[in-house]
Amino acid sequence: MSALRIGEGLTRLGLGDRSGPPAHLVGVPFVCTDPSGVGDLEQLRRARVLQCALSRVCAVCAQTLTHPLVLVGTPAEADDNAFRVPPVHPGCSDELLSLLHAATGPVLGHPVPAAGRERGWTVVATGGFDLVRPGTRDGLHLFRPNSVVERRDDA
Repeated sequence: MSALRIGEGLTRLGLGDRSGPPAHLVGVPFVCTDPSGVGDLEQLRRARVLQCALSRVCAVCAQTLTHPLVLVGTPAEADDNAFRVPPVHPGCSDELLSLLHAATGPVLGHPVPAAGRERGWTVVATGGFDLVRPGTRDGLHLFRPNSVVERRDDA
């Protein structure tokens, strides 16, 4: 995937405007960018994951989260009640799913599925979440919904 500088579209993304999530995103979620705004869909950036969790901003558009919160992950993550991607706005989850479905390589730290298998995604709406810090330095931060309002498997 080509790198995109998030700073090139701050106005279009609405990052300076706190009125609500943008209607259309550019292509790289906030949580996948480095501090300079460059990133791709392959990896979550650890610093951004923590920033989203501690500042309670959307992992896609970087604006303040509102309720309900939405967690997007694999069906296995939903079954384990432990998501890698920080919470997002409901509208941003639709944009994120569009990006994930269009991706052909590894995304958000998940490898390419085995031949003949499709990558599936699950969306969980929740009232809140708990941040689970990793037990090791290289471990993943996980997000556990504390009350599941709705679950939708989006294959």
